[in-house]
Amino acid sequence: MAGYMTKLQGYLYEGEYVNGETNPIENGTLVVINNGAMKLPGAADTTTKLICKEVTTIYGLPAYRFVVNKLNANYYLVENGYEFNDAEEYDLTTYATKPGKFLRAHTLVVGEEFVTNMVTGTPVVNTAYGVKADGTVG
Repeated sequence: MAGYMTKLQGYLYEGEYVNGETNPIENGTLVVINNGAMKLPGAADTTTKLICKEVTTIYGLPAYRFVVNKLNANYYLVENGYEFNDAEEYDLTTYATKPGKFLRAHTLVVGEEFVTNMVTGTPVVNTAYGVKADGTVG
């Protein structure tokens, strides 16, 4: 599952940047553009406020819905398309973009909502969180 947008302010996606990290970047991770590539933030950002609005499960996996309340940087939610494994009821494969490959990512805007399981800790409803250095919410 990893991550996807649920409420958009505009249909704005970046697809011209590659994964600039040395490891794969999973769907649902928050990234920034740095030197012409998508990279993990690299430092924790407690000024950005992402409010947890729902704690749920999707296909038995934990999922969290966040509302973008305040942004301190231009963050992008990695939301690549992928193919499902038809051999299973639900494909539990980790969907990640390899280094040097193009990412599809949505530019976050205040007021938008997204669902992700890329979190640090266990978010609580109606609590604001920042962005961790590894691109998770926490």
